Amino acid sequence: MKRPYLLGFIRNGTNLPSEPPFSITMATVGSHSVIWCKSPKEIFTTKQDFLSAMLQWFEEIRSLQLTVLPIQSGVSASSEVHLVELLQTYKRELDLCFDKVEGCSEYCLTIPQRNQEFVHVAYAALRENVQNGKEYLDRMRVWHQLIEREVAKAREVITHFSSRLTPWIKDCWSESPQTRGAGINMGFLVANTFKQEFINELKILLDEVDFTGEWTGPWPPFHFSSFSLKPEYFLLHESLNWG
Repeated sequence: MKRPYLLGFIRNGTNLPSEPPFSITMATVGSHSVIWCKSPKEIFTTKQDFLSAMLQWFEEIRSLQLTVLPIQSGVSASSEVHLVELLQTYKRELDLCFDKVEGCSEYCLTIPQRNQEFVHVAYAALRENVQNGKEYLDRMRVWHQLIEREVAKAREVITHFSSRLTPWIKDCWSESPQTRGAGINMGFLVANTFKQEFINELKILLDEVDFTGEWTGPWPPFHFSSFSLKPEYFLLHESLNWG
């Protein structure tokens, strides 16, 4: 018996695009449907081929003005009969999540680290040519001070961008640098009706600051709706490591 590989949930969705090699099937209970396909390893040669096809499919869904709640990758159901149980179990969570993200898209922003001082020093290099324990501890103290300085600066940048874009966003997420020289990653949940206003303000912001940011979108609201399923007895985790 084939195991359904879970892709996401949709509300009030019909006639979704489904063409080989990315052929999808839906199981529906009430207004909610779970979207699934065969195991990607049975269809695609590489993981990259699968991810490319999936993103293209999500783009087709977005063009139809539909919102999909993606499910974290690598989750299958033990059989099709359990898909109804899945929808019944998560009905309340699905409604809450759809109420938040329906009609919205995600835009991602990456801001590279400006301060390149000591970026080339790897963590392992702190142990090189150390004369004694005190010298090593001094190096570690300086290292952590530099990280704390970068994190504090990143938080200032995140706050600045979030406050300026507040009129056009419903929510945002951010990821501060955890290592020396790492950049800042942000995501914004934007109502499709405010798409152009958001993009215009984002471009103005990037012109005002003295560093270059790279933004992409619109995407499905991955960081705001990726559904984290609990360990149900009928759910299995499938490795997507090819080869």
